Amino acid sequence: MPTNTLYLDDNWLVVNPKQDNIAVSKSELKPETCITFEKRSFTLKNSVSKGQRFAIEEIPQGKKVIQYGYPFGISMGISEGEVIHSANVQELENELNIEFLNSPPETAYINKYTEKTFKGYKRADGKVGTRNYYLVVPTSQCASQVATQIALQANGKYNLTENYLNVDGIVPIANTEGCGCASNLQIERFLLILKNHIIHPNVGGILIIDLGCEQTNYSALSNYLKSEDVSPDVPIDWITIQKEGGTSNTINKSLKIIEQRLVEINNNARTECPIEHLIVGTECGASDAYSGITANPTIGNAVDKIIYGKGSGILSEFPEMIGAENILVQRMRNEVIASKFKQMMLWYQELAKKLSVTMNDNLVPENIAGGLMNACIKSLGAIKKGGTTPIEDVLGYGHQLTQRGLNLMQGPGNDLESVTGLVASGATIICFSTGKGTITGNAIVPVIKVSSTTNLSHRLPDDIDFNAGHLIELKNERSLDNTGDALLQQIISVASGERTRPEINEQRQFQVWTAGKLSL
Repeated sequence: MPTNTLYLDDNWLVVNPKQDNIAVSKSELKPETCITFEKRSFTLKNSVSKGQRFAIEEIPQGKKVIQYGYPFGISMGISEGEVIHSANVQELENELNIEFLNSPPETAYINKYTEKTFKGYKRADGKVGTRNYYLVVPTSQCASQVATQIALQANGKYNLTENYLNVDGIVPIANTEGCGCASNLQIERFLLILKNHIIHPNVGGILIIDLGCEQTNYSALSNYLKSEDVSPDVPIDWITIQKEGGTSNTINKSLKIIEQRLVEINNNARTECPIEHLIVGTECGASDAYSGITANPTIGNAVDKIIYGKGSGILSEFPEMIGAENILVQRMRNEVIASKFKQMMLWYQELAKKLSVTMNDNLVPENIAGGLMNACIKSLGAIKKGGTTPIEDVLGYGHQLTQRGLNLMQGPGNDLESVTGLVASGATIICFSTGKGTITGNAIVPVIKVSSTTNLSHRLPDDIDFNAGHLIELKNERSLDNTGDALLQQIISVASGERTRPEINEQRQFQVWTAGKLSL
């Protein structure tokens, strides 16, 4: 079981004391500050901002600069006590020379986790939802505003909290897709995402609305669902705006349809289910220097425990795996999966070349201001969300998970697009870490926001669900293991119906990663 190996001082820390040659500041440090580490003492050469790194030993030119036990750059000549920054660290060459070595051992399930349960909504296909939504699905941007109006009016009219206690909401997935584009990959991807939302276990009923003449109209979507052998086992209705005589008629008819369906959907009550039915999607946004030290490892620890209970997890954001590819490959079940991963990473890099952009643009100014100096150090922290178990499969964007355990999904770092893909792949709950603070949620899946520092949880109390910042506080002796336990318990509570901050704040985002777009 993973444990916390941090070396903590009041004002700084070392993530992996046995291998790292740098420390991370926890507060503003002045020049000449005395640092004592492993019976050695030295003074800082410069002032060190909160979240910045400094050398805890001399790192000669050409030697690797190491955090988390892995290199993220090459020293250009760094003295003991000197601040680490882009001027004295050369980026590692990112040639994707992935070599698969050995298959990892099979995951050992652990009784104390397999025996854990949550209260979920059982579906006829054997899947279990963490929510029971009535989903209003516009098949294009042309029908999206009408779908939003229908959902708003229905939620106001039918008073779910009193009349339909087992219905968690009437939710639209407004979008900007479905027409005005080439009828190839972009349309195919959009249809895939719609299909996987229609069959999602968090959906108890569906109303599909099309304008009538778009590329993804009733005919196109219904034929696609038939070709995919999709026959939802929950109530599904269709309505076309042009055939109904316009906006008002469509809204009025839709409200009548919803009223009839709510009774049926409400009949499905929560029941106790083993956590093997949980699929946890992982995401990070607005990361800082501590995200990879506190929030992401905490999520990874909780995901490990879900998997020890026969559940599953999904790690995505391929641009945030740059420089960490070989670490992931050595966890992959077989060479076929490793080859699939390599091809997907190469696709991303080749598209970037065609568009004359760099994958490093994933590293935004606020990441840098938060202490993440290059893409590799960001990646080493980002992949911590995936825990430590073997990687059982690599999925295309929004493709359904079929293998129990940890899966990778090819997706962007863009929060909304990434989370939408995770949900389409089957995630029934999302753990989302943040260092600077994000507020986004998802249309049909609860999102647990995990802060990297206690300060952030205090600054954004209405948007943060779980504080992982205790891990770097000396006064709090929580280990990674018991912090992961606490997050696991919150995952179970949320899966059983406890609302998250994004849900309370009605943050219900849905955004498809358009095929062919280099989204970072």
